[in-house]
Amino acid sequence: MAMVPVIPVPNPLPGVDFDAEAEDRDEFHINKLATDFTEAEESIRHNVYPESDDEDKERVPSGGASRGTPIVHGDGTMYKGQSFYNGIAFKECVLDYALVSDRDRISFKCVGAKGKCMWKVYAACLHNESMWRITLYTNKHICVPNGECEMFKVPVIARLFLDKIREEPEYYMPLKMEQTIMEKWKISVTRGQCQAARRKALAWIELEYDTQFERLRDYGAEILEANKGSVVEVETVKNEAGQDVFKRFYVCFDALRRTWKQSCRPLIGVDGCFLKEKIKGQLLVALGRDADNAIYPMAWCVVQVENTDNWSWFVNRLKIDLELGDGDGYIMVSDRQKDLIKAVELELPKIEHRKCVRHIYGNLKKRHPDKKRLKKLLWDLAWCYNSKDYEEALERIHAYNSKVVYSHRRYRRFGLWSDLEV
Repeated sequence: MAMVPVIPVPNPLPGVDFDAEAEDRDEFHINKLATDFTEAEESIRHNVYPESDDEDKERVPSGGASRGTPIVHGDGTMYKGQSFYNGIAFKECVLDYALVSDRDRISFKCVGAKGKCMWKVYAACLHNESMWRITLYTNKHICVPNGECEMFKVPVIARLFLDKIREEPEYYMPLKMEQTIMEKWKISVTRGQCQAARRKALAWIELEYDTQFERLRDYGAEILEANKGSVVEVETVKNEAGQDVFKRFYVCFDALRRTWKQSCRPLIGVDGCFLKEKIKGQLLVALGRDADNAIYPMAWCVVQVENTDNWSWFVNRLKIDLELGDGDGYIMVSDRQKDLIKAVELELPKIEHRKCVRHIYGNLKKRHPDKKRLKKLLWDLAWCYNSKDYEEALERIHAYNSKVVYSHRRYRRFGLWSDLEV
C-alpha cells in the first residue's frame, strides 16, 4: 500500500478570523475522541512498534510502483495538527520517525525507561473530515534507542528498497540491504528478513511488468489519440493456453517523421540493444541527424530477439513510414549484424549501407588489445575520401598488423567497413 505525502496544516496567521462555530465543532470531536482513547495496544519500547494485522497482506505501493516513480517517504517530523490521506500514511510517518489499517483511530506509545518515557502519538479520522489528523502528540523521549524495531517488517523493508532493487538488482543483495539499514537507520534486522524482503520487492516489480503489458494496447491507442497521424503496431502470438502474448511493438510519431523528411539529412542510423530485467528482448531504434548535427529519433520498436524476420519487419516499417522507396538517395549506418544486413538488402536494395567505425574498432580492440596504433590507423582509413588514399591507408593497417585481413573485391561490393575482418 502506498505511503502518501504528508500534508501539514498551516498555523493560523495573526489577525485572521476563522469560523468560530466550525472551530468549536472540531474541538468537540477532538476532545471526545481523546476521552474515548484507551491504550489497548501492546506496550512497547522505544523504536519497537506493534504488529499490524494486515501488514503482510500489503500489495505493491500504488503510488510508488510505476517505473521511474520513487516511493515518497517523510523526513521523520510530526506535529499536532498534521494531516494525512489515510491511516496507512500516518503509520508510515511514525515509521520514518523511528528510523497501514482502516480503523478510525491509531495510537503509538513508547514505554521505554521502564514505562516512564512520555513519547506518544495519536491520530484519528474526524467525523466531519475525510482525512486523518494527528490530534495528540507528545514529542519527549527519556529512553535510549536500542536498535530494534518490530514495525520494521519484511513488507516495510521491501518498500524501502523497491526502487533500489529495480535499478540495481544485482547490487542490492540481502547482505547489502542489511548493512544499509544498520548504517542509515541504526536498526538491526536479520539476513532472512532481507532475503524475504528482496523476494517480495522482485515479486512487486514482476507484477508491475505484467500489469503494464496488459495495458500495451491502451498505450498504443493513447499515442494515436494524442498524436494524430502517428503509427503504432502491436503484434501478439498465441501461447499454448490460447492467450495472446507479446511478440513485437513499433512506434513512429508523425511529428518526428514529418520533421525528418523536411529538415534533416537523408541519413538513418539503426541499432539494437538488450533490454534487462524480466521483459528481456531487444530495443531496435532508428535515428537521424538534424541541422545542428544532433541525434534525431525517428522510430523504435521492441522485439523478442534480433533475427532476420524482426529486422526485416522493422526496416519495412521504416521504408513505409519514412517513404524511402527502394532506398535510392539515402544512407544507412549500422553495425555488422548479419540479420540487419540481410534485411536491408531485401527491403532497401539501393540504399548506401555503411558500417559504423566505432563498432568495427570495438571488435578489433577485443581481438588485438595490444595494438595501440590500430585506432589511429583505422580512423585515418575512415577519413579517406578517394580510392587511392583509401587503399594506401588500408595497406598501412595490413603492414602494421597482418592478421587484419581485407579483400579489395569485398570492398567494391559491400563498402568501406566490410573490408575489415577480425
